[in-house]
Amino acid sequence: MSDLLGTALSVGNGLSSGSQSSNDMLIEAFRKTKQAGLDALKTKKSTLEYRQTYLNKFRTKLENLIAKTDSMLADGAAATFNAKKISVSDSSVLTATADAGATIGVGTLKVDRLASNDVLVSGKKNLTDPYAFVGTTKSIVINGISSDVTFGASETNETALAKIAAAVNGNTSSNVTAAVVKDTTSTARLTFTSKTTGAANQVNFTDGEILGDIGITQAALTPNSASRAVSTPTGAGYKLANFADLDSQIQVNGIQVTRDSNTFSDVVAGVTLTLNKAQSVSDSQLTLTTAVDTDKLASTVIQPFLDTFNDTIRYLKSDSSALRADPSLRSIYSKLRNLINDPVTTAGSGNPKYLTDIGIKIADDGTLSVSNKDTLKGFLETNPTAISDLFTTADGFAVKAKNAISNLLGDDGFISTKNSSLRSQITLVTKQSTSLQKRIDSQAESLRKEYTKLQEVYLKAQGQFNLLNGFSSSSG
Repeated sequence: MSDLLGTALSVGNGLSSGSQSSNDMLIEAFRKTKQAGLDALKTKKSTLEYRQTYLNKFRTKLENLIAKTDSMLADGAAATFNAKKISVSDSSVLTATADAGATIGVGTLKVDRLASNDVLVSGKKNLTDPYAFVGTTKSIVINGISSDVTFGASETNETALAKIAAAVNGNTSSNVTAAVVKDTTSTARLTFTSKTTGAANQVNFTDGEILGDIGITQAALTPNSASRAVSTPTGAGYKLANFADLDSQIQVNGIQVTRDSNTFSDVVAGVTLTLNKAQSVSDSQLTLTTAVDTDKLASTVIQPFLDTFNDTIRYLKSDSSALRADPSLRSIYSKLRNLINDPVTTAGSGNPKYLTDIGIKIADDGTLSVSNKDTLKGFLETNPTAISDLFTTADGFAVKAKNAISNLLGDDGFISTKNSSLRSQITLVTKQSTSLQKRIDSQAESLRKEYTKLQEVYLKAQGQFNLLNGFSSSSG
């Protein structure tokens, strides 16, 4: 019996061979029996959170697809299916762009002259000579705009010319810029340059004392004419004799055209021309070729839409477990795939009714790609409206796609409703897990207290046993 009690004592006295007491070992063993329940709740919560993340990412995919359909269905968007491009045989001479209204074909163009800013140059003045109108305030009138200049009592030509230029440049209404140009170390001339190109913006002036002093008079220069006086190394005058030569001049298909700038947007319908340099008389005409911009349409309109549609399809397919677990997601996936095979009933007679009719390939996984650019190009060149109708009419592919997914979004849509359900389930599982953990902790603490009491009873009984065993030994 003493061996049995010894063994019980070694277990019941709270000691063990390791660092862990028998109490701790008992409690740990108890907790392990309950861990499976906690792990099951943890796994359930992780699964719900994953589904919530998956659903939120799916929402983003759908929103991106909606944005692409909205872009394709926006007012004026149909014109993008009629995109044009224009090439120029020598882009160093001019560049050109074409919009949907441009006519497909070939034309010729020659740049005779670029538009330029008018320049009026004064006569030469010695810098150190005293100025003629010291101690006075005079007005200078350029293109009908008057600027006052006040001269000091000891003004030289150098300081006076600088004040004249400053007064003109400081007038916010002025449509010319003035500058003092020192043509030698001891002389200077005043220039007036129009801020805008073209004959309509030539530099005119009103006779006055300031201008007369530097050789600029109506009688001498005959402004606004084809025979304006041209400046000389010493005398006042214009850079160009004929003010009409300030306009640009081109020949379009043999027709002479002039404008006051180097950009032409109203000469050929749908075409904007920007002149870079003039050609010489002996230079050949340029060739301008306008065509359907199939590459732009495919890369900026059709392909981005298909890419977003494909991204949505691939994302749904990426997690087969999510599809298996949710019939609603399977239904959405099937609906999007079936859109591809539905004919567009609003397409015009004889027009393509399926995406495959215009060279779009349907892969086994339901994704789409432009596989036959020649077919697409043929429709765009001959009947771009047919392509637009296939996507944007009331029964078009983009409209069908939008209608199929619009009810999935919004406060009352499938995504929000499903998310709300998942949040509720996650909250419930969290509460269940917390409650179970508290219950296990409480049971473990009760078990510890009960075991401690048993130890106390055992130790008391062993003490009595030892006492009785001592009496027995002494009486023998």
